Amino acid sequence: CNGTCDHRPRINQYDGAQSCKIMHNLYIGETACHFGCLGLGDCEVACAFDALHVNPETGIPEIDEEKCTACGACVKACPKLLLELRYKGPKGRRIYVACNNKEKGGIAKKACEVACIGCGKCVKACPHDAIILENNLAYIVDDKCRLCTKCVDVCPTGSILKLNFPVKKKEVVEVTEQI
Repeated sequence: CNGTCDHRPRINQYDGAQSCKIMHNLYIGETACHFGCLGLGDCEVACAFDALHVNPETGIPEIDEEKCTACGACVKACPKLLLELRYKGPKGRRIYVACNNKEKGGIAKKACEVACIGCGKCVKACPHDAIILENNLAYIVDDKCRLCTKCVDVCPTGSILKLNFPVKKKEVVEVTEQI
């Protein structure tokens, strides 16, 4: 899930035990997206290696890859099944869909600005047939993905992310100009 506090409008306020599992069983969540991270940190508590922390500004877990041992405790702790152990490409590079919302495009987009809307642009752009669209959600088939990033480039909502890729010169120039 990449639906930070800035991307998902809050529609409820939860005032109960600070546990994702309990919140998930009793309550649908505080935001319009019923598929997103609850942000209460069951995954953080489950990590014996201090490798995962819920960012208080975004409400989303962040993983320290230096400390992570891929033990899977955080994966088991998430009641929404949002965390998963994924294949790492060369130099730790990965491409992944950072959304779990299976609702139709317009509904998903209203719930979260960065939701996958199931438009299929990524499927068409991928020269390796490494992306499938199922239940209004894109899935990357790791053993077919060649990390070309074409899916990332065409995704209209930014729900497909790349990790550990070098920053392109154009991206550096844009960031410098904004400062």
